[in-house]
Amino acid sequence: MEENKNLEMLHEDIENIHPIRPGELIKGKVIKKGEEGYFVNINYKAEGILPFKEKLTDGEGEVVNDTEEGEEIWVVVNRFDDQGYVWLSREKARYRGAWIDIEESMNSGKPLMAKVLKKVKGGLTVDVGVNAFLPASCVDKVPQNLDEYLDKTLPVKVIEADRRTRNVVVSHKVIIEEEELKKKQETIATLEIGQTRKGIVKNITSFGAFVDLGGIDGLLHISEISWGRIGKLEDIFNKGDEIDIRVIGWDPDKEEISLSMKRLKPDPWENIEEKIKVGDVVQGKVISIKDFGVFVETEEGVEGLVHISDISWGYVKHPQEAVKIGDMVDARILDIDKEKKRLSLGLKQIHPDPWLSVDETYPVDSVARVRVERINPKGAIVEIEDGVEGKIPIEELSWKRVNRVSEILRRNQLIDARIVEVDPENRQITLSLKQMKENPWEQAHNLWKVGDTVDGNVQRLMNFGAFIELIPDVEALLPLSELDWESVKHPGQLLKKGQTLPVKIIEFQPEEQRIVVSRKAILPDPWFEIKNKYPVGSVHPGKVVRIVDFGAFIELEKGWDGLVHISEISDRRISSPSEVIEENQEVNVKIIKLDDQERKIGLSIKQTLPRDEEKERMKESEKDKPKKEQPPSQTNGRTTLGDVFGDTFNDLLNNMKNNS
Repeated sequence: MEENKNLEMLHEDIENIHPIRPGELIKGKVIKKGEEGYFVNINYKAEGILPFKEKLTDGEGEVVNDTEEGEEIWVVVNRFDDQGYVWLSREKARYRGAWIDIEESMNSGKPLMAKVLKKVKGGLTVDVGVNAFLPASCVDKVPQNLDEYLDKTLPVKVIEADRRTRNVVVSHKVIIEEEELKKKQETIATLEIGQTRKGIVKNITSFGAFVDLGGIDGLLHISEISWGRIGKLEDIFNKGDEIDIRVIGWDPDKEEISLSMKRLKPDPWENIEEKIKVGDVVQGKVISIKDFGVFVETEEGVEGLVHISDISWGYVKHPQEAVKIGDMVDARILDIDKEKKRLSLGLKQIHPDPWLSVDETYPVDSVARVRVERINPKGAIVEIEDGVEGKIPIEELSWKRVNRVSEILRRNQLIDARIVEVDPENRQITLSLKQMKENPWEQAHNLWKVGDTVDGNVQRLMNFGAFIELIPDVEALLPLSELDWESVKHPGQLLKKGQTLPVKIIEFQPEEQRIVVSRKAILPDPWFEIKNKYPVGSVHPGKVVRIVDFGAFIELEKGWDGLVHISEISDRRISSPSEVIEENQEVNVKIIKLDDQERKIGLSIKQTLPRDEEKERMKESEKDKPKKEQPPSQTNGRTTLGDVFGDTFNDLLNNMKNNS
C-alpha cells in the first residue's frame, strides 16, 4: 500500500512524461532524501537521483548539494544506471538554469532567492545561481547597515541582466514595496473609524509616533497616548513594539489615519462625580512641581493642583521644600471643575488648623522651644510647631544693640524664647529672646549716675564712634567727638575691639536704654596748658602754615595754630596777606586773644613791630649810615616786611633770634 502511494507521488504528472537524454537540462522537484542522494521528480518513468556531493565543474574539489523536499531545482541528466535510475547533476545545471531563472525574473517579475555573499563598494554581492549585484539603494526602503545582511537569503527581482557580459543587477526593495502595497490595499479595504487594530511602532517623534497598520502608517499623536501626563515616549513603547490602537480619523483622499491609545479606555472625567466629591481624601502621586504649587495625579488622566498656600499651615518658600516628584501624598479635595477638568487639592487640610487653639497652646509669657527658620534684617522667623511660625524682632534678640541678626542666631538653631504676643486672627506670634534674662538696665539704674567713671570693653567700632559694654548686655555710646581732645576721623585710630578703657558717663537715660560716655573727659585738657604757655600779650615765634584771603594761620607748636587776621599782619593797608608774608616763613607773633569757648588763639604780627616814634628815630639814624648794596629781591615782585622797614627790621629779627 505504501509503495503504491509513493509511486503515485513520484509520477503525479505522468501525462507529461517525455523521453530524456544525457546532457539535457531539466527542472525537477525534490521529493525525498535517499541513502545516496535526493530523489527528484523529473517527469520521467524513473525518478532522478541527485547525489549529496559532486565535483566542481570549473575546478578541483566537491560541492555539497543542500536542498529540501518540495524545492524546485535545475538539474542536468548525467547518466542512466542498470537499475533504471537517472543520475542528475545540479552543478552542471547551475549556470544554464540560473540564467533561465534570471531572464524569466527580468521578463515576468518572478522573484528569486538570493544569498548574500559579501559587501562591496556601493552594495552587496549575492548568489542567484550566478553572482549578482544588489545596490545599496535597492536593499530596503530605508538605508540600513549592509553588514546586517551578510549570509542572509533574500527574495529579489532581476532589474537588469546581460548574459553576454554576465552582468546581473537585482533588487530586494521592489519585493518589499510590492508586499507593502498588497498589505496597504488589504488594510484600506478593511479600515473603519472606531475599530481597534494592532500596529507596529515604526517611528517615534517629539509630537507622537507613526504606527504601521499594514502597508500604511497612522499617526498616534502624543495627546492621544494617555488620559494623563506623559514624559518621554520612549518610556511608554519602543520602535518595533506591537501595540493596540483605535482608529479615530481616516481621510482616504490624503491617506491620513489618526490613531489613539487612550480611547481604548473610558475618559476618567466622564463619571468623576460618582467617584469623588469635595471633602474626600484621596491619594495621589506628585507629577510636577512649579513655583506656585504642586500637581498631583489621583488616577490616570485625573490630576489636581495643590496651591503653595495649601501645602502647609506654615510658611513654604517653595513647594520643593515640602515634596518631590514621585512622592505619594494624601490630599483633601477642595473643588471639582468637571467642565475644565480641574481639581483643587489641599495637603494642609488633612490636618487640623493649629492656629485655632494656638492661644491656649502658647499663652503669653510661656516659653517655647523653637527652630530658627529664616533670618532677615528685621529679625528671625522661627518654627514653633508644624504649621505655626512666630517672629523674633531684632530689638527682642538682646538687651544690647544688635546690628545684624546673624550676630545672635543662625538658621536651624534650636532656642528657647518667651511668648510676648499672640494674634490668632492674623496668625502671628511674637517672641523674645532677651526676655529670657533679667533686664540689665534695671541693675544699671542703681549702679551709676552722670559724672561717674566706669571701665568698659570696646565691642564695635563705627564711623560715628564706638559701643562700649559696661556690664553684660548694657552698652554705652562713645561718640567720635568724645574720643580725644584732638580731632579723630575714626575710632580705630585710638581703640581696638576688646580693649578695656575707663570712660566718664556724660548722659544717662536707663528708661530709654541710653548711655553716652566720654573718653576725653578723663584726659587732661590741653587748652589749659596752652593758655598758661601762651598768655595774652606774650610774643612767640611761629611758622606760616596756611595763607587765606582773610589772614594767615601760624603754627605755634605741633597741633596748635593761631589766626593772624589780615588787619593784624601789617600797619599799612594790604589787599592780600601774600603781599607781606609767605608759607613756611618764620615770624614773631603776639597773643592778642584766647577764646575758651571756641578754643581759638588770635595773633598779631604788626603788634610785634616797632612803634612809629621808634621807626622815625631809626630812619634818622639810617640817613647818616652809608647805604649797603642790597641783593636782588627773592620775593618775585612781592612787598615784604623787609622791603617796608629795610635793614632796621632785619636787624631786629636777627637780635630776637639770637636772644631766643
